[in-house]
This record gives sequence, structure tokens and C-alpha cells, in this order.
Amino acid sequence: MTDEIVKTPGEVAAEAEEKAAAAAPPKEPPTPAPTKSEDLISKANAAAARQEEANKETARLIEEQKALNVEKTLGGETDAGDESKKEETPLEYKNRVMKGGDINDTQPPPDQAA
Repeated sequence: MTDEIVKTPGEVAAEAEEKAAAAAPPKEPPTPAPTKSEDLISKANAAAARQEEANKETARLIEEQKALNVEKTLGGETDAGDESKKEETPLEYKNRVMKGGDINDTQPPPDQAA
């Protein structure tokens, strides 16, 4: 007989595990789970960051609105000098009252509206 060494399946598996462990990088110890206070702090920091971004966006929108208001004012699109409300003349007032209009009514009757 020959002096051949026969390995059992258990020995083969153990040898494979040793080779894999030697080839793999060392495992890092597991990081501990964050505590409640650490979790609250991280949530607060995330909320603060979101709030800062919202504040920046709001400031940008306010500046944009100011620019639009200036452009509107300089462009002559304001209500200043609007003559859409016509003042009633004494003759128009007399005619309105004589046709049965209310003395205190500042609007002309529907048949005279225009």
C-alpha cells in the first residue's frame, strides 16, 4: 500500500475555511447602534439643514418679488393715476334722482350703468 493520506469531508471543509479566512481582509467590529440622544441629534441636524435650505429659497423668492414690484412700478403698471372710477356730475346726479334712483346710492341704476 501507499502512504497516501485521505482527508475526511470535515477536514476538507476546515481547511477551506482557513484558506478563506487568510485571504479575506480582517473584519471590523460591528458599530454600536446609536443611542436615543444621538438619534435625536442627527434628526435635529437634518431638520435644521432642511430649514436653512427653505430659508434660502424664501429669501430668493422675496428678492424676486421685490424686483418684480420695482419693474411694475417703473413700467407704469401701478394703480396710481387710475381714472376708472368716474365722478358723477351734478347733471347726472339730478337725472338719476329724477328717474327714481336712491339719493344715497353712489352707483347709477342698472339702466344707466356704462
